[in-house]
Parts: sequence; C-alpha cells; structure tokens
Amino acid sequence: MNASTPSTAETRDPARRWPRNLATVAAYTALGLSGAAVSVVGGVAAGWLSWLWVSGGWGKVLAVVTLVLMLGVLFAGCRAAGWGMSSRLGAALPALGWTAGSLLLVVGSMRGDQIITSGLHLAYLYGSIIALALATARTER
Repeated sequence: MNASTPSTAETRDPARRWPRNLATVAAYTALGLSGAAVSVVGGVAAGWLSWLWVSGGWGKVLAVVTLVLMLGVLFAGCRAAGWGMSSRLGAALPALGWTAGSLLLVVGSMRGDQIITSGLHLAYLYGSIIALALATARTER
C-alpha cells in the first residue's frame, strides 16, 4: 500500500476521512481566493507596464520583459497549485479565481472607473488567460 491510498480503516470509517476531506476543501477554497487576490494585485501592477511603455525605448523593452515575467510567474504558480494538489482542479481553481477577479477589474464600477482599459493592460489580460489555460491543460490528472 502506498501513501496515496487510504488504509482499510479509513475506508470503513467515514469519520476518519472527514478531517482530510475538510482540509482538502479548505485548500481548494484558499486556491480560488488566492487566484482572485493575485488578479486584483496583478491588474493594478499592470498599470506600471503602461507607464513604462510611454517612457521611451528602454521603457518599452522593460515593459515587454516585465510582462513576460508576470505571465511566467502566473503560469508557474498555476502549475505549482496543480502539482501541490495532485489534480487538474488544483490548477483550475486559481485560474477561475483569477478570471473572476479580472472580470471585476474590466467591468468597472458604477462611476465608470476601470482598472484594465487598453494597451498593455489588455496584453496582460489576454496573455494571462492564455498562460493560465495552458498551465491548467498541462497539469497531469
């Protein structure tokens, strides 16, 4: 019997499985909420990319490099979540949380304020969606 298969005592007694299931549900919930938090922080941080873009030639290079690094960190974080939970759902929940948080930034408020508007913000938005979809698809079951 390996470490991932439950013992016969655990399969017979549901009360012994309950704490493990509760911890798993808590971990999945934390992954989804952390994905939403990362999207809000990342969306605001992507504003610096627009500032770098208008600051000259080296600023454009730095903006593109920073964008690629941000997308790489999102990809790696999503893959790490899937690896840590040993499931594709572990990678999908941060991606779904990120998407939900990003929708809040795109839709804006009743006053008309939007965080993600155009230019490199949209490159960040669509690039992140692609990076998270690839990370989720590449995660083993």
